[in-house]
Amino acid sequence: MSKATALALDVALARPVPQLPTGRWAYEIKVDGHRTVPWRTEDGVRLQSRTGRDVTALWMDLAVAAMRLPPGVILDGVM
Repeated sequence: MSKATALALDVALARPVPQLPTGRWAYEIKVDGHRTVPWRTEDGVRLQSRTGRDVTALWMDLAVAAMRLPPGVILDGVM
């Protein structure tokens, strides 16, 4: 949906730990999936993998929904 080049950003990566943290830590359990960064530009939406690969065509329904976001919004999630 957008011809924008890859967005250069570092995403947080899950890492294995022997046990869950205690105290006031915020965390979420890692579930297998595809890490995807929807990026709303002035002229469209680009969905890219954490390595920068364009995956918009694989998740077109998400790209269409992301068109409702204001330009400049970048989300990070797992599909």
